[in-house]
Amino acid sequence: MKSSIRHEHGGGQRKSVLVYGIHPVLEKLRAAPGDVIEVLMLPGRRGPALRRVEQTARQERCRVSDMDARALDALTRGARHQGVAARVAPFAYRSFEALLAAPGPVADDCVLLLDGVVDPRNLGSILRTCEAMGVGRIVIPKDRAAGVTGAVIKASAGAVHHVDLYRISNLSRGLKALRDRGYWVVGLDAQAEDRACDLVYPARVAVVMGGEERGIRPLIRRSCDHLVSVPMQGRVASLNVSVAWGMFVYELTRQRISAVPHRPR
Repeated sequence: MKSSIRHEHGGGQRKSVLVYGIHPVLEKLRAAPGDVIEVLMLPGRRGPALRRVEQTARQERCRVSDMDARALDALTRGARHQGVAARVAPFAYRSFEALLAAPGPVADDCVLLLDGVVDPRNLGSILRTCEAMGVGRIVIPKDRAAGVTGAVIKASAGAVHHVDLYRISNLSRGLKALRDRGYWVVGLDAQAEDRACDLVYPARVAVVMGGEERGIRPLIRRSCDHLVSVPMQGRVASLNVSVAWGMFVYELTRQRISAVPHRPR
């Protein structure tokens, strides 16, 4: 969650975002220590994990302050903070124009576009899966969608610091721009007849995932080259968006790994 705290900095007031939890704070210190304004920790004897956070913070010359349990609970609004939080600079999104201007890799290029994912935990889980599976570029709308907050960073276990997150005003135009640059656009739709495992995906693919309640919007659906569904065998005919993404990207990765010839040792 984004804190409303203002931190005195350089004679002026600077808004900060609250990151909490051992792994999220540690990953922030490792990935972008210059963004860390202050690390807040419970006083007294600390276990190995908290000592590692403190040691890393001091090595990076970040300010470390003690805060009692009641104050830390209030600051994180009852979230599971594991004895540590950090005030950091607001997340710096990349512009979609920067994505288009960057030279793409020769092969195995995947861009994920989220059409209205609003639950911070879902966004964080998606980002964590992206980082684990090597999908390093994610595009989200500027409006009516979750942005990066402390809850997202916590749910991503700090993975948000290791992917590129782009914001865009018009997702439909963004899809057209990607298509013009050689991307094949596939949307995940629970009602699609074709299964995700039935298609062979090209090297350059842009994947669209819809929001929790409405899925992919009609306009965005029409912008896709193909729609696929995740096959299910159970009685509940729906999947959490983050789970659906995990199942799809596994299939995409499986195909790409299978396409690489393996020499016997």
